[in-house]
Amino acid sequence: MNSELESLPAEIVDHPLIRIASDLSLMAWEQMLAWRPLLGASLDASVVDTKTSPNDLVTRADAQIEALVRGYLNRARPHDLMVGEEGSEALDPVEFFPADFLLKLNAFDPETGALNEAADEGPRLEWHVDPIDGTVNYVRNIEHHAFSVGVCAAAGEADAGLGLGDWQIGLVASPGLDATWLAAAGRGAFRVDGRLADHREAGSAIPARRLHGTPPGLSGKLLATGFAYALRNRGAQLAKLDDLMTGYDDIRRCGSAALDLCMVAEGRVNGYAERGLGIYDYAGGAVIVEEAGLKVSRGGSGGPTAAADTEEEVDRLIAAI
Repeated sequence: MNSELESLPAEIVDHPLIRIASDLSLMAWEQMLAWRPLLGASLDASVVDTKTSPNDLVTRADAQIEALVRGYLNRARPHDLMVGEEGSEALDPVEFFPADFLLKLNAFDPETGALNEAADEGPRLEWHVDPIDGTVNYVRNIEHHAFSVGVCAAAGEADAGLGLGDWQIGLVASPGLDATWLAAAGRGAFRVDGRLADHREAGSAIPARRLHGTPPGLSGKLLATGFAYALRNRGAQLAKLDDLMTGYDDIRRCGSAALDLCMVAEGRVNGYAERGLGIYDYAGGAVIVEEAGLKVSRGGSGGPTAAADTEEEVDRLIAAI
C-alpha cells in the first residue's frame, strides 16, 4: 500500500517505551504460539471459557499473557498503572521463561538474573494492554489476532485508567500475520515483518515500511467495523449499517480492532468505526493511525471509536454509529 521501505529510525528502535513494548510483545508472541496447539477444534473447556456470550471467548493464554505483562511492568515500571482486559495477577517472567528466552528481553540483566527497572522512569504512565485482541480468531486458528499495547501519560487520580493523557507509543504484534506495527508520538508509524526482537538479534538495520494511509487515486473505498456478540446490541448496529457505509463500496470485518486500525494506517481500508470497545482494544492501533497522519476519535470505554483520513469523515462515522 502507500508505504516506503526504509530502515526503522534509531529514535524508534532506541525509544525506551518501544523497547519495553517490544519485550511485552515478544512474551505475548511466544505464548500465543505455545498455546495454539493446545486449543484444538473442540474448544476444550479446560483452556477456553466465555465472556459475555458463547462466541466472546477468553483463553488461559489471554490470562497468562496479561499476567506476564503485569509481572514485567511491576519490575521495569513499578510506579506506572497497567490496565488489562482480564484482571490477571502478576506472573514473574524470570521465573516463567527459560534462560535462553530471557536473554532476548531488553530489560533482562544476565549478571543479576533479573529484570532491570527503567533507569529514567520519568512521569507516571498508563499501559493499556490487550493480551490477545481477536480471541475468537485465535481460538479458531484464524490469523487475525494480535497483542496490543498503548501507553499514555497518567491523568489525575480521578481519571486514572481512562486513557485521557497524551498518548506516547502504540505497538501491535500479530503472530498470525507475522508482522509488528509500531509508532511513537511525533516519530511516525511503521510496519515491520516479524518480531522486533528477531531483527535486533540479527544486529543489522531493521527493514520497515513507513505508513501514510491510503494512497491518492486508489479506486474503491472500504470500511472496517465490528459487531457486538450480544444479540440485544447487534440489532441496533445492523440498523445503522446502511448510513454508516455512505460513501463506501464494501465492508470488512476481521475481528480485531487493533488490526483494523493498523489496516487504516496502512491504507488497506479507508475507514474504521465501532462501538463498544474497551480502551485496551484501540490503545495501540489509535496511536499508529495518528502517526500515519490520519485522524482518530477514541471512544473511551464502550463509546464510539472511528478512524479515517479526515476529521470530517471521522465525525460522520461517529454520528452514524
